[in-house]
Amino acid sequence: MSSNEETQFEGSSPSGSIFGLLRSHSSRLFMVICLLILLALTDLTPPFAIKLLIDDVFVESELSESFGGQWRLLGAILLGLFLSYIVRNGLFYSSRMLALRTSEDVCFSLRKQLFDHLQQLSLKFYRSNQPGRVVARVMDDTYKIQSFIQDKFPLLLLNLLKFQILIVVISVMNIRLALAAIIILPLQFVTYRVFRAPIKMSHSEAQENLSLAYGSVVEKFLGIEVVKGFSAEARESATFQHAIDESRKSQIKSQRYHFTQKVTADLLVGLGTILLLAYGAFEVIKGNMKGGEFMMFFGYVMMLYPSVLEIISGVGHSSKAAASMSRVYDMLDEPILDEGVLASDPKKQAIETMSGDIVFDHVGFAYDEATPVLTDVSFTIRAGQRIAITGPSGSGKSTTINLLPRFISPTSGSITIGGVDTSKVEIGTIRSAIGIAFQEVFLFNATIYENLRYARPDASREEVEHVCKLTGADEVIAHLPKGYETRLAEFGVELSRGEKQRITLARALLKDASILIFDEATASIDRESSHKIMETISTTMTDKTILMVTHEAYLLDMVDRVICIRDGRVCFDGSPSDYIAREYGGSTGFMAGSHLEDLKIDHDESCDIIKEDDMSSEPLLGDSIAEYIQTPSNTDGSTKEANGATWKKKEEDS
Repeated sequence: MSSNEETQFEGSSPSGSIFGLLRSHSSRLFMVICLLILLALTDLTPPFAIKLLIDDVFVESELSESFGGQWRLLGAILLGLFLSYIVRNGLFYSSRMLALRTSEDVCFSLRKQLFDHLQQLSLKFYRSNQPGRVVARVMDDTYKIQSFIQDKFPLLLLNLLKFQILIVVISVMNIRLALAAIIILPLQFVTYRVFRAPIKMSHSEAQENLSLAYGSVVEKFLGIEVVKGFSAEARESATFQHAIDESRKSQIKSQRYHFTQKVTADLLVGLGTILLLAYGAFEVIKGNMKGGEFMMFFGYVMMLYPSVLEIISGVGHSSKAAASMSRVYDMLDEPILDEGVLASDPKKQAIETMSGDIVFDHVGFAYDEATPVLTDVSFTIRAGQRIAITGPSGSGKSTTINLLPRFISPTSGSITIGGVDTSKVEIGTIRSAIGIAFQEVFLFNATIYENLRYARPDASREEVEHVCKLTGADEVIAHLPKGYETRLAEFGVELSRGEKQRITLARALLKDASILIFDEATASIDRESSHKIMETISTTMTDKTILMVTHEAYLLDMVDRVICIRDGRVCFDGSPSDYIAREYGGSTGFMAGSHLEDLKIDHDESCDIIKEDDMSSEPLLGDSIAEYIQTPSNTDGSTKEANGATWKKKEEDS
């Protein structure tokens, strides 16, 4: 995020006031306050005009004589009222437009800060939070804050200023009558204190339930194929009904507190009005006050009481805005993992530093202390090598791959690229050197051309078409209504999963990164085409380091090494021919030559394969891989060094 944005919201916290958000707009806020003061003074004109009518127009007085008669005084009063309304509306328009611009700017900056912050959060955050819930924080809660600043906050300020001015005015007019009028105000303050916390709490609950309802909608639409496949429409309808019912109940509960507060405050205003009329009539009857003066006083008090009600209502709305602010700042308090991803141009640094050998040095990873995912993983990948990473489901393959671009960070050990520790390099720099094609395909609601150039916006048309030919995506695109300019959401275009994988593979290649990661990137493409695509990539991009996560044996004939991970440990690191021979008693040539047999590797069996060193290290000949596990280095004679890792012979079961 920019330094301006950091400055704007620095010091703001959920417990702070709305002024924390408005700090960077203090000049506008000062102008709004000045305009509101003038507006509050202008509002004093009508009661004063009524006093003049009763005391100086309806009966002759010195004032009417000085104006040349009652009719002239009446004309002057009416002209003054007309001008006061013109001034009043001009002040109102100016103050509200300033408030509108301020609220829009605050909301714009807050949403941008939220979005930028969300982009720097870990993948774990997104896997544990529903998309709709996150969207509700970014859009709905910020809208609540915007609405308060735009509509309720100026009204609250106006009534606070009017309240103070009116207290001074009625006290100067008649202190005894003023005391009778304001005797109910302490009770109004008690009302505010009693309802403030429940209003804030219930509104926060209502917003949370609303975000859960959003999350339910988004989740079900994303998984609509599963819903329809299991005929679960009725169940999902009931689930959504429950979600919106909870939201409805909490909204009603929140509004009930708000309305009860307003009713209580209005009853107190009614009590004050009765007391004022009784005591005012007594003062007029006793001759201590003229009828016109009392009507002016009564008019000001009738402006004072609504101001009190509006202040209480405004404070109630501020409690709701504070609840939304708390939810927004809860999101902003989420720890940043990907700091630096918003750097403007990490590509240049990536070319200079992020190339060379990839070394995992005794790497461990765990989401928490009780559940380790990877333990003491060590291997070295030479620049330009083709590596297949395989293993049973849940063994840690994808976790290993995710450590390289720092989607997650290792809890122990280190990872280096070209001798540079990745933990000491900006994330944007690392990721600029890595092109990734995931098994889970995702294409944006844009044209095919825009989806492809997402990897490198400055790529030429020729470069885009070249990578599409490598993956066979050009044949898919040629059959679309507008070719590369086809927008996926239009023309009823539906691509198969395999066709989408061809496009996402091309997108990864277009990035022209020194390291390519294919995480089951051809799993939905037929075997023959998959083999052809990967073979083309391997022979064409000889200067790239390729890491391929796969379960498919027929793809192993085009890699230099196979790394097998089981139970979070490396259980094999050697040549593909040795791996296939020991798994199947065959060869990679046999498997690549025939694509008719389903020869998926059965990783539910233990990896009974030795670890060989393809880089001139001594192989572990004469022992089965089942007899060795990867361990930290030690001086015990039962260990062997191979390919940058230490292997210890397992003890026989007693």
